[in-house]
Formats: sequence, C-alpha cells, structure tokens
Amino acid sequence: MGLGAKYGCVGLCLCDCSVRDALFASHADIRRRPRPENMTMESQLERISAVECRVRVQIPWATVSPRLKAKFRDLQRRAQLPGFRRGKVPPHIIERMYGKGVRDELAQDLVNETFQQAIGEHKKVPLNNPIRESFELASGKPFSYAVRFEVVPEIEPQDYEGVPVRRRPAVLDSDKVEKIIREKQEEHAELAPVEEGRTETIDGDVWTVDVEGSLGEHNISRKDLKIELGAAGDQEFLPGFTAALSSVPVSALGSTQEIVFTPTADRMRPELRDVEAKLKVGMRDLRHKKLPELDDDFAKDIGEAETWAEYRAKLEKEILEEDQQQAEMEARQRLVTELLNRNKVEVAPSMISREVSAQVNMYKQQLAQQGLTLAQLGMTEAQLAQQMQGRARYNVSAFMLLDAIGKKHEIVIDDETLNAELKELAEERGENVDRMRAQMEKNNQILLLRAQLREAKILDLLMEKAEVTEAPDPVEEEEEHVHDESGDHDHDHDGDQGEAS
Repeated sequence: MGLGAKYGCVGLCLCDCSVRDALFASHADIRRRPRPENMTMESQLERISAVECRVRVQIPWATVSPRLKAKFRDLQRRAQLPGFRRGKVPPHIIERMYGKGVRDELAQDLVNETFQQAIGEHKKVPLNNPIRESFELASGKPFSYAVRFEVVPEIEPQDYEGVPVRRRPAVLDSDKVEKIIREKQEEHAELAPVEEGRTETIDGDVWTVDVEGSLGEHNISRKDLKIELGAAGDQEFLPGFTAALSSVPVSALGSTQEIVFTPTADRMRPELRDVEAKLKVGMRDLRHKKLPELDDDFAKDIGEAETWAEYRAKLEKEILEEDQQQAEMEARQRLVTELLNRNKVEVAPSMISREVSAQVNMYKQQLAQQGLTLAQLGMTEAQLAQQMQGRARYNVSAFMLLDAIGKKHEIVIDDETLNAELKELAEERGENVDRMRAQMEKNNQILLLRAQLREAKILDLLMEKAEVTEAPDPVEEEEEHVHDESGDHDHDHDGDQGEAS
C-alpha cells in the first residue's frame, strides 16, 4: 500500500519540488545566508500582484560613501596601467576608466546585504532570487534600489463546507483476485520432466536454451535462458522468440536449432522493426511447469490460512479494502477539484516551474526503470514539460488551498502523532523504529510524512463537512461523445482534472 493511500491524502505533497519544498527551501536559504549587522536603511513594500512584491530601499550616503571610497582605494592600490607604477594611477583616471563598474559592484553588494533585512521587516519570504529593477548610486545622495520577487499568495478559503461529493461503492475486482492466485501458484510451481512418449511441446513446457546469433547488424548472445511456452509477455527476451520455439519438437532436446524469424514489430524500436533475427539455439533442457492444486495444503504451504476457502475469502477482503481506499481517494480528488472551482488561487510561476521539473524527473526515473528514455518515445524534455504544465498548476493550487484551510483550522501534526505513525510504519516493515527514523531524516522523509499526515487530516475535516453521496461512476454514452472523421474532439480535455461531484 502506498503512503498516499495509507494516510488518505491525494498525493499533493509527494513531489520533491512541490510547494512544500519551495517554502522550506526559501526559509532554509534565508537561514543559511550570512547575516551582516543590520544596516541603517528605509524600506517600502509594494504588492504588485497576489504572487509578486516590490521592495524599495534607501541607504544613507553616510553609510555608502565609506564603502565606495574603500573600493576605489583598493582598486587604485592594485591597478596597473601603461605609464604608471603599480598603485600610482591618479584617482581621476581610475574614476574615468572603472567608475561605472565599481558603482555597479557596490550596488549589487548593498542589494545582497540589505534585501533579506528589508523583506524581514515586512515579514515576507521570497520564492525566487530578487530581480533588480532599478538603482541609483550618486555622490551625496542616498543609494536607492527597487527589486521584485515572488511570494506565496495570501489565500482566504471560501465556501468549503457542504461541498457535494460523490463516492463510488467499492467493487471486488475478480480478475485481480485470479491474477494474485495465479502468481502464488507460479511462485510454488515445480518443473517436472516431460512425460515419456510425448513428441510435441505444449503450453507450460519450459526450455532452457543458449542463444547465439544476430538481429540485423546487432550480435546476440544469451546463456541459460528459460523460455516458457505460451507465456510470452512484455519482458520477453526478443518479441516473438517464444512463439518461434513453440514449433520445435521434444526430440530437439540436446541439439542446436537454427531459428529465423521477424520479431513482433509493435514491440521493437523503430530502427529494428521488420529486421530478421537469425539465431542458433542450443536446446539444453526441457521441463513442464506443474502448478500446485488450489486446496487446503496449498493454503498452508503459502502460510496464509488453514484452508483454501479461508485464504480466498481473506484475499477477496484485502482486494475489496484496497478498492475502498481507492474510491475514497477518488472522492477526495473530486472534492479538491470542486474547491478549486470555488476558490481562485493565483500561483507564482516559480512554484509551477519547480513542480514541472519534479514531475519531469519523476517520469524520467520511471522510464529508466523500464530501460527506456524520452528519445525512444519520440519526445523531448521540453515537450514533456509542456504537457506537465496543467497538472503542475493544479497540484500547486490544490496544495496551497488545502494549506490555507489547514492554517485556518490550526491543523498541525504534533510529535506524539508523528512518533505513533513511525512506530506503526516500522512494525509494518519489520524494521527497528530508531534506525528507520534516522534513515528517513537523512532523506528528508520525516518532513514528507508529516506533510502527508497533515494533508490527510485536512481532507478528513473537509470530507466530514461535505455532503457525500454514494453512487457508482457514470457510464458515458457513446452518442454523447462524438468525434468527426478527422479524429478531432468537439471539446477540450486538457483542462480536465476530474469531475466535481
């Protein structure tokens, strides 16, 4: 069971670069930066929009002048120009040649040193590096500058009680039950010798083979491959190889067979489609897979129950409970979508960028686990990022709205609650709680767990206040979803995030 399902949250706090991390990063960045002694200055804050502020700062000339003179003295001491000895270049020449650069450098120093002090006075936390809009550094006048920066919007949640929400009844997935039972059988299967007198192979036979050959210009070499006839799947060594072996008779055992075939095109990379495979296959061993009977002895062997009926009933209960959790998560997702329809949330661009980046990285990692890359899918990272924009905006908006509701109701996760969850999690995993906690703290997973618990608690509150109805998912009628001959839709799916009720 995933943590999202366990805690009843909808996954809005799971992303590495989500709003949660952006906020923590901003606070941490402020703490990490060196803090010089407070400088005498005046500052004014201006709200440009819900997500952007501008701060104007003035620093007295009496503070700036000694710093400027010190920079010029240092430069004069180090300057080497034709016709002058080191350190003897006249000040007016230094001013003419380097004055603008020196002033720009000092201006940036002063911005860096005073920006955090200025926004601290106004209790603001920047989400991005400040963008300098203007500055003026002139002799005898206060140094002034203006910078803008993104901030978390101030959200006052509205109309979040009594929201109509549909929750579908849980349904037992019989196919999933049978799939798990089959997997249990496979785990406990035996490979028995092929019965005497049989001349043809059948489904369930397992060849052990060595393979040498080529696929076009690519050489192929595999040892100790086990190929089960009739069980080709996505993980097949070479698409179509299992089917090619099905015609090899039992009498081929111990021989080397030459097999030529064209791999299944739809499962090959574009450049290898319709390329012929020429293989020499050493038929080393042949066995038949024997699955255990579904009886009381099997139930005892797998350690799940005393009788087969008891095991099946237990499994069906688990599958039904999983679907109940899924139905609850779907209902909560509908609730969040409806809340966003009722509350306009403006999102800072930097938050969306972080979320897009996190979603792209997560997708690339998932592909890598399957041995794939974006290029193999005919997609660039920029194209994927563009596709992620809508979901990223939704995630960030939803997270911020739920956070605002949580703050309004003073929902927090105290250490006692967190420790209880860690203890339960350790017991489920069979781990020592202290070691598990230390590892989670190292990977910043404690913050994530606390965020998940808080999100679930906020959603618990909202579901308690919602008007929940139990009803199955609606069935789309084909005549109401018409496509023209070109395949174009008569409406847009891009913005769909789920139904509201």
